[in-house]
Amino acid sequence: MLWLCIRLPALERAALTRLAVWSQQWSSWVSLGACGNDDRSNEEQSANPEADCWLWLEIGASLKLFGGVSALRSNITCALEALGHEARTAIAPTPQAARLLTRTREPRCTSDAAALRARLSPLRLELLDLPAVALTALRSSGFRHIGQLLDLPSDSVAQRFGPEAALYLQRLCGEAIEPMPAVPFPRHYHARVEFGHEVLQATALLFPLQRLLWELQGWLRAADRALQHCTLVFEHHGRADTGLTLRCSLPSRDAAQWLALARERFHSFTLPAPVRALHLRADEFTAPAISQADFFAQEAQHSQLLHQVLDRLQARLGTHCMQRLHTTADYRPEHAWRSIATTDASPQSVTEASSNDATPRPCWLLREPRPLITAPRLIAGPERIESGWWDRGDVARDYYLAQGADGARQWVYQDLRNGIWYLHGLWA
Repeated sequence: MLWLCIRLPALERAALTRLAVWSQQWSSWVSLGACGNDDRSNEEQSANPEADCWLWLEIGASLKLFGGVSALRSNITCALEALGHEARTAIAPTPQAARLLTRTREPRCTSDAAALRARLSPLRLELLDLPAVALTALRSSGFRHIGQLLDLPSDSVAQRFGPEAALYLQRLCGEAIEPMPAVPFPRHYHARVEFGHEVLQATALLFPLQRLLWELQGWLRAADRALQHCTLVFEHHGRADTGLTLRCSLPSRDAAQWLALARERFHSFTLPAPVRALHLRADEFTAPAISQADFFAQEAQHSQLLHQVLDRLQARLGTHCMQRLHTTADYRPEHAWRSIATTDASPQSVTEASSNDATPRPCWLLREPRPLITAPRLIAGPERIESGWWDRGDVARDYYLAQGADGARQWVYQDLRNGIWYLHGLWA
């Protein structure tokens, strides 16, 4: 096994737990260390932090997936910086050794169990996670380096400095197994950030929201899920909370995409009252929409970009300002489609239906068919449509592809009841 330890400044328990869940995008086994005082010396700093938090990730099973130890450690460090955390990482075959190495200078990576003792031996004794009484007794006995203590038999260490010290050294070198309980994965994502002062403008919420969305992206990657909507809850002082829902047409877990939707939505959104805290909630998840790249064509990528543009327009203008065309169960061209809201995706879209229809249809359908004075020049056809008897609007037509006098392609039909020719559509 190979452990990566993340050392963080003091965090609230809820924030540290969310960060542990976020870390599961790189490892299926993440263990959480309690916050506690750290009064031991650091080889790089003269002043020690008052408190530290610890996370352990078992990365031995993830190395091949993420390109090796260096690449994985670099990815985790960069992701932590994007979240605004000043973290220090170290890698070792045992959890305690990885924790100890976070207090040392580079290199803080020892992946070989056989070389672990050689890496620990020259380090100062004060780096050990032992009680102050035990460290004082060791210094009084003339010990200065960890290697001097490791050379002693375990029974002698237990007799002179206590069984806890002996067990700690055994776990440090991998001679004893240390239980590392894994952090359970929650069913929902709820995050909250509280402000030091009330926020008056919606755009001022984008900066704290960006951090929450990056955290949500890691959460979704760890769960291998995506979402199509999430809720922002604004907490006010002295009045009920208000909310705002962000939606996208395709399942997504891209923080940049969700932030772009929020920016467009906040452009025309006015806060009902000053905000003292922001909640981000996501309760419904689905499989991610991952498109496979094509060497010769990029229809999937273009379709995904189109959906992102439409989502941003909808966020800026509102759902009532955007409509989409959908088919209906009617063969008459003027009744075969209708416009609905973009959020209503239950019927089949015209684009999807046209791709499965062997008979082509023009892009421009006239509102009212226009009678033709002379018979058109026919190119292809006919296609007979007889329908509408149930609503007393029955028709009997033969449709053709024709060419006009100006060379334009036309969609015409002949009414089988009176023999008159009509222009019904034009091709782009």
